[in-house]
Amino acid sequence: MFMNPIFKIMIVLSLFIYPSNTLSTEVIGQIKEKSKNVFRTLTRKSLTKKEVAKFLYEYVIIIDDERGDGLVTYYFDDGFYKRYKDLELISKDKWKFSITGFLEIFNNKDKEIWKIQPSIKNTINIKKKLKLVGKLHKFSYENKTDFYLKLERKKLNLSE
Repeated sequence: MFMNPIFKIMIVLSLFIYPSNTLSTEVIGQIKEKSKNVFRTLTRKSLTKKEVAKFLYEYVIIIDDERGDGLVTYYFDDGFYKRYKDLELISKDKWKFSITGFLEIFNNKDKEIWKIQPSIKNTINIKKKLKLVGKLHKFSYENKTDFYLKLERKKLNLSE
């Protein structure tokens, strides 16, 4: 037996208007919580240009950027970044700040815009060229000096 669509709408509305039983109250609570989480994700504050510059000066970013290499480390320097996998250099290219203050990462001729959003869950919203909305990627970070020391130790061990 099929329900009339108007009847379905009336049932749903009655759950919201008259939450008389615990099931409807629980369902309404879950819907509200999910909508809050989505809103928080969409409106999470990204770092400003000045904050990003300071962050890149102090830290390396560890992320799966979905380029097919798995978890990689981005080491940012003056105008260039290097990508490392297991302390091995796998690529290098340019980066800069956009007019709006976001981080632009170049991969050959392709460009991505990164919006770094540190929080309880650190994320970077990576927007690729011709896409309206970016994709959130979880990331972690490490002190840049510590990472550099690991690279130097690895070079010394290989040369012996």
